[in-house]
Amino acid sequence: MPSAWKALIQSTFEEFEAPAWEITSRIKDLTDYWGHRSDSKKTLIAKNRDLSRIRADWNLQENLLEKWENELVKLNTIQSELEALEQKIGLDAEIAYRPVIARVTHRHLSSWWQELSLRKGTKQKLSPGLGVIHSDGIVGRVHQAGLNSSGVELATNPSFRIVAHFKGDDRPVTFQGSGILLGGRPMGVVLDVPHDIQIPNNSRLLLETSALGGTFPGGLPIGMVNFLEDSGDGLFKTGKVYLSQNLGKVSEVTVLVPEEGR
Repeated sequence: MPSAWKALIQSTFEEFEAPAWEITSRIKDLTDYWGHRSDSKKTLIAKNRDLSRIRADWNLQENLLEKWENELVKLNTIQSELEALEQKIGLDAEIAYRPVIARVTHRHLSSWWQELSLRKGTKQKLSPGLGVIHSDGIVGRVHQAGLNSSGVELATNPSFRIVAHFKGDDRPVTFQGSGILLGGRPMGVVLDVPHDIQIPNNSRLLLETSALGGTFPGGLPIGMVNFLEDSGDGLFKTGKVYLSQNLGKVSEVTVLVPEEGR
């Protein structure tokens, strides 16, 4: 075939195909456009979803912060009311004491008298009712005071009673002296013990002073309890308290004198 005819036929064929190519190109552009539009919408929706989640988390944190602030205000209000109530009824939760060291001049350890005599008295601000302690815990309570001497009622004296509690349990119980055994072991009893307090076998519980009593600061050792039994009224338990064996041998004690103005 002559080359002129070939060129004419090719030109005619290209002219015929051109609209199809144009349509195909436009279709491709349109497809890409709507595809990108679709992707953009998906991206926008995802971003809006993330933004909504962030806003929800932020609102939740703001609500929690507001709730915590309200609870803090309530706690501060309760604390203020408690302090006002304590001041109104004259309850002093933390009494500061000034220690006064005193030598023991005489011991009365008969079955009737369980007392110590000290070489200090009112001249050193000692007065009846003050608590007396030593290195092992409580000794007793001042029951009479002269100018330069005073008498201490030992914790073993049956007339000695104070509020106490077991270590690790703040519920109040009652400690009372019960004398000195023949072997010289100082003893006491614990009363009004809640029924749910248990002492495992081959174990014992430490009885401590309670600040509720007013005579001693809380947490001072009184003695050990090995066994508890029903007190007979069906409500509480009772048990023997073994005090320090050094109680009747001390030669020097500390008297707790409340600080001035407290």
